[in-house]
Amino acid sequence: MSARQTDAAGRPAGRYAGGAIDNVMVVGVGGQGVIVAAAVIADTALLHGGLDVKLSETRGMSQRGGSVCSHIRIGERVVAPSISPGEVDYLLAFEAAEGLRFAVSVRPGGVAIVTAQQIVPPLASQGEFSYPFDAIDRMDDGSRSVVAVDGNAIAEAVGDVKVAGVVLVGALSAYLDFAVETWERAIERNVPAKWLEMNLAALGAGREAVAAREAAATGKDGA
Repeated sequence: MSARQTDAAGRPAGRYAGGAIDNVMVVGVGGQGVIVAAAVIADTALLHGGLDVKLSETRGMSQRGGSVCSHIRIGERVVAPSISPGEVDYLLAFEAAEGLRFAVSVRPGGVAIVTAQQIVPPLASQGEFSYPFDAIDRMDDGSRSVVAVDGNAIAEAVGDVKVAGVVLVGALSAYLDFAVETWERAIERNVPAKWLEMNLAALGAGREAVAAREAAATGKDGA
């Protein structure tokens, strides 16, 4: 798809024609880059052109390792900034238990992209609360498509675990109908210049992880 697809009247063509909306939710804990990832997704949609984009965030305990959640709504016309329960099309989870916690928000048939990373809270490690070490298995109950991505391992292979969040954004980019070049421009707008090359590599690695998964599922040699 080109970086901008609109009809003669400037209205969205293709995916968003007819008023379709993509609801994307990004969740994780403070320090994982949830806010930056959400900004990249929203900027990509804006740079694509002809679209209305709404972004809302819950930062709460974001500076102390608490839960962080961002909503991104993309379409020809978007009114409400927040996604209603059960209407998430794409859940991007930077931490496994957070993915499980918000999985109920994904619509039937929606997609949950979740990292293998597990961040066990202190109270759980001390035995006061239990931690769902089987979170990804529990998410994969048939009501949604669960795409497990080992974001940390892929990021380390790219060069630094700090870009794990962009690996997951790359995985998401395989599902949204925006040009790769548009995603790259959005990353350039949202990350420091010294980290740009590595973040672009992380984006590509995330896309490749999804392609490899789909090739394995279909039994084809994916490239």
